Amino acid sequence: MHRVELCAEAIRLARLLHRLLPADAEVAGLLALMLLTDARRPAREGAGGWLVPLDEQDRTLWDAALIAEGTALLDAAARRGAAGEYRLQAAIAAVHDRAAKAEDTDWPQIVARYGVLGRLTGLGTNH
Repeated sequence: MHRVELCAEAIRLARLLHRLLPADAEVAGLLALMLLTDARRPAREGAGGWLVPLDEQDRTLWDAALIAEGTALLDAAARRGAAGEYRLQAAIAAVHDRAAKAEDTDWPQIVARYGVLGRLTGLGTNH
């Protein structure tokens, strides 16, 4: 289910890009999104290789260091103007990752961020 080496290489390249373009908030957002998503990998697969839904994952298996790094990148990028697609997607992932339990998830915040993402991308609008 997971191509660990591919994910690791993508994160390595995003880290390199972030080092080359440290002021680019979308590059920071992309790296944050990758880290916040990869942090949940240890809990994403259950017995038999089946996908474990986010609300059923054992959050104690999530990688706290990757979550801390991703949220720090996202918080720093938030001070650099309006969010783009990657920052918004990372912000949504961060809401999930910051919730200690699934029932602690701030759904209104997620819905609001998806609304902004939809307006930014044109998805979810009637054309």
